[in-house]
Amino acid sequence: MSGWDDYIKLLFGKSAAIKRAAIIGSDGSVWARSGDANAFRATESELKKFAALFNDITSVPGTGADLEDIHYIVPRVEEKLIFGKKEQTGFFAAKTNQAIVIAMYEGDNAQSASVRAGVEFIAQYLSSAGY
Repeated sequence: MSGWDDYIKLLFGKSAAIKRAAIIGSDGSVWARSGDANAFRATESELKKFAALFNDITSVPGTGADLEDIHYIVPRVEEKLIFGKKEQTGFFAAKTNQAIVIAMYEGDNAQSASVRAGVEFIAQYLSSAGY
């Protein structure tokens, strides 16, 4: 692929439920984000705090997570995955060695499975490429 934006496009193709997405560095710096009508609106300070959640991932369900000025409950985490939910919206974020892939979605729980699969697909690809 030619650039980070291509990974965002590929992620959108994995699930129609994905509305906004980003790839950030483990320090919270933005590598790519969706734009235009689907603009990923998280601020720089939010992304730095969000990236730091992966340093103590087991505490995240107790505190939740904030993205795009919305507080999400976090019912589940795994070693390198955070799932956040608020009503009919949510996010999945997967960490690689150097990056975090984030997809914001809208829809019911059935939609979340395809979003998770898309996020994990991109994260696994980036990991295999050394990121």
